[in-house]
Amino acid sequence: MPAVASSDGPVAVTGASGYIGSHVVLSLLKHGYDVRACITDPNNPDKTEHLLTLNRAGYSGNVELHTANLLDNRSYDRPFAECSAVLHVGTAMGYGGANNPRQVYDGAVNGTGNVLASVRKAGTVKRFIYTSSFAAIGHPAPPGYVYTENDWASDNRDNDPNWSLDNLEEKGETGYAMAKVETEHMVNRVAEEDGQFESISVCPIVVLGPLLSKVHELIGSWQWFLGRMLSGKPCERGWQALWNIVDVRDVAESQVLMIESDVCRNGDRYQLSATDESGEIDCMQLQAHLLQLFPHIDVGGAPDELAPVLEKYGKVYDAPRAHCDKARTDLGLQTHTIEDTLRETGQTMMDLGLVTAKLK
Repeated sequence: MPAVASSDGPVAVTGASGYIGSHVVLSLLKHGYDVRACITDPNNPDKTEHLLTLNRAGYSGNVELHTANLLDNRSYDRPFAECSAVLHVGTAMGYGGANNPRQVYDGAVNGTGNVLASVRKAGTVKRFIYTSSFAAIGHPAPPGYVYTENDWASDNRDNDPNWSLDNLEEKGETGYAMAKVETEHMVNRVAEEDGQFESISVCPIVVLGPLLSKVHELIGSWQWFLGRMLSGKPCERGWQALWNIVDVRDVAESQVLMIESDVCRNGDRYQLSATDESGEIDCMQLQAHLLQLFPHIDVGGAPDELAPVLEKYGKVYDAPRAHCDKARTDLGLQTHTIEDTLRETGQTMMDLGLVTAKLK
């Protein structure tokens, strides 16, 4: 099936006001596309103004806002009409207690079903890009194991009673992983059955990089915890293991490259993770990076709970290890350095007034 070009007509982005979605819109505009940005709340300027501002940035593409909701059947029919590609970024998330695990699961699976129904009705879509997650890849494995796109979160779960839909409301991140696995298989199956479009999945891990709006802070997200470190508080997430960091701009750019690629085929998936070991860092290395990037800030470091772990094992748990080799090779993706990613994350959070830095 032929790749997509900006001359083929408009493209649509779901979840366009979100952290990744907004950057997908930006990358598309830079490539000259006319973008239909699908959002759920057109009355919140924090979710719309940063998108509309892009029309005044001199890009050859244009963005227009469309209101649609994942759980509203057929609400995407109008924005998808005559589109050559759909980049499905939107999903229900649990940040800040916004949704419980059942709502996260149903939002991903049922919501994507609604999106696919509108794709099929449009009849013009050639490429469907689904933003999955590394949660659909990571599975029980020994420390130091390097994950690839061949791995699925459902692997090595034969004796795992938690890997089931029973009592889903109590399962937290496991429910999210199950939803992403199920939905990836679904989008590939529907695309194959339809025969008019190809589905490709992108699986990002610890996404950091510049925030474009205040709503991108997302209480409980990786960027939120990094911001707390700039406020002088200890690292409270992921301190037991590694932060495997990918830049949000790379996640977005990879998706544009996927719709334009002659290499991609239905069912392909790309993990968007660290470029190499420089992006796989523990919380102490993270603190060291931030102290170098922001020498005037008293950056928080490891929590007290890490001390006995280091005393016993000498280091944090050696996982997750994963690199975006396939995206760089197949798509020609050029990634940002870890220093640039961390600098832009912290600086934009401070610029937006989301963080009050603890000065030395």
